[in-house]
Amino acid sequence: MAIAQEKTDNFDDLLTCTICLETFTAPKYLPCLHTFCKTCINTYILSTVDNEKTKTSFKCPICRQNVLMGVSTDNPDAWAEKLPSNHFVASMMDRQAIRRSEKMCDSCKINNKSELALSWCPVCEEAFCKACEICHKSFKISAKHPLVLLKELSTTNETANISTILCCEEHAGEIIKIYCVQHSKPLCTVCVTLEHRKCEEVITIENAASGIKDTKQTAQFLENLKYKREVLKALIKNRKGLLAKSKNEATEIQDKVKRIRQDLFKHISEKEDEIKREISKSQKQIELVESNDTAKLESFESTIVNWISLTETCLKHGSDQQCLFEINKICANKATFDEDFSQNISKIKDMTINFTDDKVFVQFRDKISSLGQISISESKLASAYYPTGINQTFNFRTGDVKRLQTIQLPRQHCHTSGIFFETELVFVQYHDSKVLKCSQNGSTISTLTLPNKTYDISPMDKPRAVVSTAEKSIFIIDMKKMNSLQTIAIDSEVCGIAYTDDIFIGANDTFITWIKASSGARIRTKPTRGDAWFVWAGSKDNFICGNGTHEIMISKPRNDTIIYSNTKLSAPRGIAKDCDENIYICGHDSKNIHQLSKDGKLIRIFDANAIELEKPWVIRFKNNSSMFFVTCFDTGKVALCEFS
Repeated sequence: MAIAQEKTDNFDDLLTCTICLETFTAPKYLPCLHTFCKTCINTYILSTVDNEKTKTSFKCPICRQNVLMGVSTDNPDAWAEKLPSNHFVASMMDRQAIRRSEKMCDSCKINNKSELALSWCPVCEEAFCKACEICHKSFKISAKHPLVLLKELSTTNETANISTILCCEEHAGEIIKIYCVQHSKPLCTVCVTLEHRKCEEVITIENAASGIKDTKQTAQFLENLKYKREVLKALIKNRKGLLAKSKNEATEIQDKVKRIRQDLFKHISEKEDEIKREISKSQKQIELVESNDTAKLESFESTIVNWISLTETCLKHGSDQQCLFEINKICANKATFDEDFSQNISKIKDMTINFTDDKVFVQFRDKISSLGQISISESKLASAYYPTGINQTFNFRTGDVKRLQTIQLPRQHCHTSGIFFETELVFVQYHDSKVLKCSQNGSTISTLTLPNKTYDISPMDKPRAVVSTAEKSIFIIDMKKMNSLQTIAIDSEVCGIAYTDDIFIGANDTFITWIKASSGARIRTKPTRGDAWFVWAGSKDNFICGNGTHEIMISKPRNDTIIYSNTKLSAPRGIAKDCDENIYICGHDSKNIHQLSKDGKLIRIFDANAIELEKPWVIRFKNNSSMFFVTCFDTGKVALCEFS
């Protein structure tokens, strides 16, 4: 797909730090792909850590995405240094400097000198002044390196290839030479040796990147980013328009109230004041909601604009390897972006201020209780604003369950739990004391061994998860890096665990326990009738657990409790909800899965044999999807399924 010359040749915005508004110095990028000068992001990190009293993370200055640095004893001064360098932006800075005849000698820089460069060595990827060029030619190892005059490069398009060597982000000094097709990841030789020895499809980076700029997939990828930006622009415009409309509505209602007041006796002024207070309260409520919606959408747009700029500039001016590298980085973040975007869009409501006349007021002055009622009405966001896939509906209540694949985990006759993480699956098996990260076809990607036997796992804020284990301890892990971040001691052992509102909710047969996430201190305990081995939680007061051999307890805020009881449910175990709020209960001994409405009414019962399982143990759904999996206690099998 052709890209406008004037847009891609002038990429100064891509090379400008949004903190200091100057050209980057030692550019570093965050997981959201926003780039900053090393000194700028370091100053920002220190300020954030000091203000928010955090020692493990900070938020991106632009999109506010949380950047998790892990539990570390290092001073936050070192965090900026640990962030990956943006080699693509650095190469674009070299290109710009060459075009403008401003490129300085790299060798002189090392000696704190400033000399204008005259030539470029494509082998060493360095620019030299006349004196350093002579020195470069005098060494045996570099004597035959071809040198190109920068004056010639600045008048041609060859500057696109001045930097073709890409460095590994995980292993300093190592060069990217290999590409793992199975994991869609560029690798250095150390990566291959340590983590990808068993991968079946490993090719050179040159072969992987060959022709990527001209592929239909790359063009569609860029079009998809642009489409999402247009959706965001339309949503932002819609939110701002609705905010203005709500102000007009408030003004019109106040005028109407004023006209009514003029026709009535003096004592009505007190009622008028009450209405004004309600209007003001409602207006502030709408302004807060719409302003928050707009801020979220603008942060999404900022991320998309940044990715579009990176992709367009890379396609026009970067090498094939750079193009592959940058697109891979964006793709790695895009799944999380789409999921976060989908969740935020689904929560947006259109809000308007309404006024209803009190008819009694017109006829009976002495019986007046108010001038009217102020209320806010909400309606679903118009489907025109939903990107493809977000507004999809699923046939949860009437659709057939289709088994996509059966995954065989290492251990049998073993407690097995798990969760979805981006495009992968993460499992824990009790007897192995291990956390397994697998692809959806069941291939093991990486493992983490914990000191205790593992019971259950629950997602926290990405990429963190909490794992419940034996020996009265729970572990916070990083699912992306597959390492343990924190160990929290608790005063009683729990099996099932859920995370919500900075609280862990643990289950252990005859009781449910609320645990403070920051310290592990017990908050409160609630007894059950037994079989409360797992728990689902939407908030601290909204949870579901087993409550005896044949029933479950659905607890809601304001102390409302619903009991579901059925003789066809025996030994309830895993509990889950789909994105339509339907409830699912694994019957371990009854060998079935019960599907309930959100108010605890039975919809239907699935036979576990239909998905080739004997005793269902845990069920988990993928966010905003009809895909789910069920683990089997006796066989170590996991059935990956979806509703058709």
